[in-house]
Amino acid sequence: MIAEDEWLLASDLAKFFADMGVIILGPVATVEQAEQHARMAEAAILDIDLKGRHVFPIADELMRRNVPFVFFSGYDEIAIPEHLRFASSLSKSSSQAAVSDALFPPEPQPGSGTPAVAQPASTADDIVALLPKLRLTARLLLDDAGASDRLVERTLERALEDIDKRSAGSSIADWLNAIMREIAHSRGASLLH
Repeated sequence: MIAEDEWLLASDLAKFFADMGVIILGPVATVEQAEQHARMAEAAILDIDLKGRHVFPIADELMRRNVPFVFFSGYDEIAIPEHLRFASSLSKSSSQAAVSDALFPPEPQPGSGTPAVAQPASTADDIVALLPKLRLTARLLLDDAGASDRLVERTLERALEDIDKRSAGSSIADWLNAIMREIAHSRGASLLH
């Protein structure tokens, strides 16, 4: 979902993500319109100030559903509530690629010099945190919402069956994405029914 009240900027963002195969909700220019789409959103770009109203209630709804979002604003002086400060906050001068990376941070590559931050999460917690990304990947692979959800389900079922086959040093995200792509390739058409 793109919640942005500057039409040209919203249009550019929509085109960038649509070219990647993403289904765009909006762009919307008011908090009321954003509320209508928030329940269906799988990721969101939120201008903090939409026609004089803050989008923090929308961010709360997305956070409750574990949907990735990024604040996108032209104002430095707007204070983000403490409980939402974990979210990425970019200026409107940021590139479209920076917005994409803020929504879906790339995994650090081995030997890249970028240290990975240690996470005290269990494998189950890691998988739960990856669900929004898995759903987006599924939507990019299959253009049907129902089929995409079935693809995520099949991916998780296969992961449970093959948990012992996962190599010890592999990233959970890479492992799940490989399973998803294999299922989409071999059974994509059957997921549509």
